[in-house]
Amino acid sequence: MSTRAVVGCILGILVAGCSANPTGPTLGEPGSSQAANQGPADNVGSSGTPSGPATAGAGSMSSGAGGGSAAGSASGSTAAPGKDAGPGGATVDAAAGHLFDAAPPPDADVAQTITLTADSFTVAPGAEVYKCQTFANPFGKDVDLILMDGTMSAGSHHFFLFNMAPSSGRTQPTALEDCPDKGLEFHPFPYLSQQPHWIVSYPQANMGYPLSAQNSLMINAHFLNSGAQPIQAKVSITLSVAKPGVVTTHVGTIFLNNSLFSVPPTPKTSPVQEPKTWTPSGQLPTSYTIFTSWSHMHRWGVDFTAGAGSSVFYEEKNWDSPPLFVHNPPIAMTGSQSITWTCSYYNDTGSTLTFGDSAQSNVMCIYLGQYYPASPSNPDILVSM
Repeated sequence: MSTRAVVGCILGILVAGCSANPTGPTLGEPGSSQAANQGPADNVGSSGTPSGPATAGAGSMSSGAGGGSAAGSASGSTAAPGKDAGPGGATVDAAAGHLFDAAPPPDADVAQTITLTADSFTVAPGAEVYKCQTFANPFGKDVDLILMDGTMSAGSHHFFLFNMAPSSGRTQPTALEDCPDKGLEFHPFPYLSQQPHWIVSYPQANMGYPLSAQNSLMINAHFLNSGAQPIQAKVSITLSVAKPGVVTTHVGTIFLNNSLFSVPPTPKTSPVQEPKTWTPSGQLPTSYTIFTSWSHMHRWGVDFTAGAGSSVFYEEKNWDSPPLFVHNPPIAMTGSQSITWTCSYYNDTGSTLTFGDSAQSNVMCIYLGQYYPASPSNPDILVSM
């Protein structure tokens, strides 16, 4: 297997309570202890002749070699040494705050590179905002995303690039606006960033994330301003798509959200376990492979596990900035196997904590597994129970 730039950066609904600019995971060769020193995608699409972006309404979009303003801003950075996670996988933390491993997709594989830039906005001192902007599909046809390179200015917490199907009712281009659901947007997504600069790609040259021609793309940005001066916030992302025939295996995400639990006042010495089990009902192939796992809890979470049957294949105790876990070997699954994920919580607030987007006053318990092969028309599986 030839390992390329990064395995996708994924993490469900990231909410307030994580540091404003946390250090996130970097993926090296699965099971290895050292990420390569290759810089990000400075040359993405440099050999292709882009056909030019479609008009997307508000915001801006640029097309051409190198991806414009979002590409290459951290060229030559060095990844931190990996941390061996023991048998079954490895985690690797990033000192540089972005993901890369070996080389970007070769120029010969890239059909077109386009940059989406959200309208800039101001974040007042002490404010926390969720801003959304929808863009028409800039490629105008079914494509496979093979590299996504996003940047956020100071004060950023996270941003999603959501894949919005017509059934969402939110496919028309918009100017920047307040997100109607704030930090509780649940949509398929090819990209998620917790970093000022974050790159997403896949471990094999034949892998990609499918984007349907009729779907739009929506930037959802979360900013926190803990300072005394206003912040002028900016968000952009550069997308590279494969030439026809390059991608033969599609990647998707299994997003499992336990939204129906609460945590009463509980001492830290006796945390409450909140398990949930999901059984697929035709959403997955007869056999598939999970190659990364990630978790999301809030500040009172002390342990997270996920597994199939009696076998636990993933555990994480860090609620704040859990590293991406790369399974080595990957986890072979059948389309009928159940997945159980469990969060252990304590609560010393004196009142019951309920599900919500605030890490200060709510709880969450989310498992994310990146898998293949995924459906080219419906790659992501979002479950809220």
